[in-house]
Amino acid sequence: MTDFRKYLPSVVLLLVIMFFVYDIVVDFSEGLDSYWHTLVELLVFVTVSWVLFYELQHVKSLSREIDKEKLKTARLAGELYSVMQAQFIQWRLSPSESDVGLLLIKGLSMKEIAQARNVKEKTVRLQASSIYAKSGYSGRHELAAHFIEDLMGELSNDAL
Repeated sequence: MTDFRKYLPSVVLLLVIMFFVYDIVVDFSEGLDSYWHTLVELLVFVTVSWVLFYELQHVKSLSREIDKEKLKTARLAGELYSVMQAQFIQWRLSPSESDVGLLLIKGLSMKEIAQARNVKEKTVRLQASSIYAKSGYSGRHELAAHFIEDLMGELSNDAL
């Protein structure tokens, strides 16, 4: 669906071009009754063809920019994950606590984390308490804010 919307203006312009080509061919085949009429149609045909070409170049350029941004986002996500893992190691979180920490930061509820990890909710609550104690934060919001502040600091440094 997204690809169709992206090319919709180009498709419409292509249909307009096809109409003018048909009309100009018919005008030539029937003889040039009106020189100005045919000249105007040719002018519109050339203009619409140029706009179609420009529109396709623009869509191509936007697609390249989107691809670049997707790569940048993936890189940042990977870097953030690495930063989080390094911090979890520094806080001496167990592998299970690290998993729970990631899910807490993602915003999953205790029940959802328990279901995803196939453990009891009480186990997740105990692991979350251990994470907060080891990190020095009082809850998931402070825990998430720790990493968001790091990311925001990196982004503002990149902008300078």
